[in-house]
Amino acid sequence: MGKFVEWFKIHLSKLKTIFLISVIVIVIFELSNIAKTISLDQLSDIFSRISLKNILLMALIGLISVTPMIGYDFTLNHILEQKPKKLYVFETSWFVNTLNNIAGFGGVVSAGLRSEFYGKQTSGKKVIQALSKILVFTMSGLSIYALLSFFLVIFDDHNEYLRQYWIWLIAGGLYFPIVFCLSLFGKGEYLGDLKSSHRLQLIGYSFLEWTGVLVSFISTGLLMGVSVSVRDVVPLFIAATVIGIVSMIPGELGSFDLMMIFGLSALGTSRETVIAWILLFRLFYYLVPFAIGLILFFKNISSTINERYKGIPLSLLKEVAHKLESFLLYFTGIMLVLSATIPEAFIRVSFLRHLNPIHSRVIVVFPAILLGFLLMVLGRGVSARVKRAYIPTIVIVAATFLYSMLAGFRLSSGVFLTLVLLFVIFSKNELFREQLVYSAEWLTIDGIIMGSLAILYIIIGVYNSPKIHHRHRLPDFFLFPSEQIWVVGFIAIFIGAFFVLLLIRFLKNKRIQIGETLDESRIQHILTTHGGNADSQLVFLNDKKVFYYNDGEEDTVFFQLSTFNNKILVMGDPSGKATDFESATEELIKQADRYNYLPVFYENSEEMVMILHEFGYDFIKFGERAHVFLPDFTMSGKKMKGQRASFNKVLKEGYQFDVLKPPFSAETMQNLRSISDEWLDGRKEKGFSLGFFSEDYLQRAPIAVIKNGGDDIVAFANFMPTYTDNIGTIDLMRHSPEKAPGGTMDFLFINLFQYMRDELGLEYFDLGMAPLANVGTSRKSFTQERIAYLVYNFGSRFYSFGGLKDYKDKYATKWLPEYVLYSRDSWIGYVMIALLITDNAPVQGEKKYRGLRRFIFKT
Repeated sequence: MGKFVEWFKIHLSKLKTIFLISVIVIVIFELSNIAKTISLDQLSDIFSRISLKNILLMALIGLISVTPMIGYDFTLNHILEQKPKKLYVFETSWFVNTLNNIAGFGGVVSAGLRSEFYGKQTSGKKVIQALSKILVFTMSGLSIYALLSFFLVIFDDHNEYLRQYWIWLIAGGLYFPIVFCLSLFGKGEYLGDLKSSHRLQLIGYSFLEWTGVLVSFISTGLLMGVSVSVRDVVPLFIAATVIGIVSMIPGELGSFDLMMIFGLSALGTSRETVIAWILLFRLFYYLVPFAIGLILFFKNISSTINERYKGIPLSLLKEVAHKLESFLLYFTGIMLVLSATIPEAFIRVSFLRHLNPIHSRVIVVFPAILLGFLLMVLGRGVSARVKRAYIPTIVIVAATFLYSMLAGFRLSSGVFLTLVLLFVIFSKNELFREQLVYSAEWLTIDGIIMGSLAILYIIIGVYNSPKIHHRHRLPDFFLFPSEQIWVVGFIAIFIGAFFVLLLIRFLKNKRIQIGETLDESRIQHILTTHGGNADSQLVFLNDKKVFYYNDGEEDTVFFQLSTFNNKILVMGDPSGKATDFESATEELIKQADRYNYLPVFYENSEEMVMILHEFGYDFIKFGERAHVFLPDFTMSGKKMKGQRASFNKVLKEGYQFDVLKPPFSAETMQNLRSISDEWLDGRKEKGFSLGFFSEDYLQRAPIAVIKNGGDDIVAFANFMPTYTDNIGTIDLMRHSPEKAPGGTMDFLFINLFQYMRDELGLEYFDLGMAPLANVGTSRKSFTQERIAYLVYNFGSRFYSFGGLKDYKDKYATKWLPEYVLYSRDSWIGYVMIALLITDNAPVQGEKKYRGLRRFIFKT
């Protein structure tokens, strides 16, 4: 015996697993048996003859009838001297008892599950003792009713038919007195030491449980309109139940059913009615409560699994459920519109008939089209996780439910729409975004779906028009009831479009954008304290928003960004404290997500690629940034022959290089503006990724100039502080086409290299990025990179990308890859279009002078 106990302890976890698997197999088997006895068409036909109010009453009574069984588990925990959370006891008890109703097996299943749920903190022996007390008393209520029924059939001779069951009634009736006496006078640990309060509680719960069973069964018949005598039904029901329990058949399937069919038929109720009665009883007392129990069970078991695996299973499940909910809303909407568009197809084509979740006997065109389009828009709102979509979705799904009822209620339609409604209700916490920002991607998808449905409807109308002669017989697929009904639907499309726009406007809410206006003191603090990069100075152009990151004590990082549709275009790497880049990026993505935006990171380094890859971002190479290693820069050598000639030519003509320090006089600024305007030649200047002519911006750093012999400025380039110790660069580089000789740009570059090396002691000169350099040109390139190349290359009318790369290559020592990073929810084509439009948008502001800047240094 000792060896067996030891073996049992060693293999306990495996035995538990085997037990749970066995329970699952039993439940699946029994549910399949129940399913075989239930025909959806039959139930649908039954429901069609019963009012909705009575159906709801049946369901409510069934749920209330199951509730007393929960008391067993509260008493069990009192006996075990445990105090688990009441909600946990309620949920687990509901599942255990509703499962036991179906699985049966003399309470073995419920005992095993109760041991698993409530016995983990108590010794096994104590759990078994407590469970024995509970299980023994669960039948006491049935026994009491059996005794009462025995006396009823013996001393009331109005129905001789029921007397044949006296032996089963007396057998069941003797159970309670025997158990009661054993618990009262017995000495054993498994029954005799039960407290009086616990004994009375168990007897009371059992009596209420079996009262609930009787009430549920009898009320189902009465609500069906069956005329029966309660005093006849009760003894028959109790006798049939006793026989079913003695047989230990799960759910008393078969034996109970046969006895009730024969018995009630003998009492004057037609067999078909009895079968329907039993079906409805099983549905509302067994299946519906068990379905709720399954939901509660998976809620609890998923919490346990979720904690064990650090929340990943729950997040995956929520994601799947959310996508399924969005799909169901779209699917229902599409089916509604199609059923109104091609009603004949849904009657004649079995595939469509079975596919359609809304089985209505009558198709009412106007509400079907209106509700269909609204459901699709709400599907988009739910898919976008917009808070404001919650209430409208419940209202429209409920309206669809009402429509399906009025158009000819079918059980399958009711179950489907109830399922959709439950998905919506339980997914409320998944809707966290403050607004809907309708992206180009979503507009494309929804436009194709809704546009195709509208076009199909118009085509159907044209094909069915009696004014159009058809040489061939119309296919059945395109048949429509009448031209008048089609016109109603056509009007419904226009009215639906109006309500769709209203709904979209409601979901959009008041547009909130990410980022703040430039605060120079905050920016200067970050740059001087923590440093920056080659793009940091662009922030002072004030043509972009700024996102600040605060570590709890001070601002440490900022991003430059611009918003286009649902995309937040982030210019360059973040500036500031490098160790906070990951936290700052996460905060930006989180804020953008809350307001339904998708960040796109433009011109980013490999370091940002690694950070954003952790957040699920895809990336493509967008170009290469050229760096000149200044300590090795020299004019000698064969490679520099052309540059050397240009430099010497300009120098011989009397032109000089100089660096002007701010502040600059009004006369100097006017001269620079004249050169800039002459260089622009009336073309509009752009913003975002490069500087434009702004006096405030130019006053912030030195300006390199080229002067002729008359000391007139003919070309200039403003220094661009990088807030680092080893990199220098410039921004605007402009010259007078009339006054500056050929080779001026080379002359300016070479002097800048020498000045920054010799005077400033810098290591590298940043020539900026060459867009699309070595991107998408290889046959092995990523498809996204090829798309990017096509969109950006053909979309830009002003820049010669190939020429830019060749020009910078004359000086570049090394090329550093630059990337565009985007969310996987974005389409690369639309990402590139957004960047193209934003990067080429005319500068907005107080400036009267706008113009095109060339891609000499950056883009």
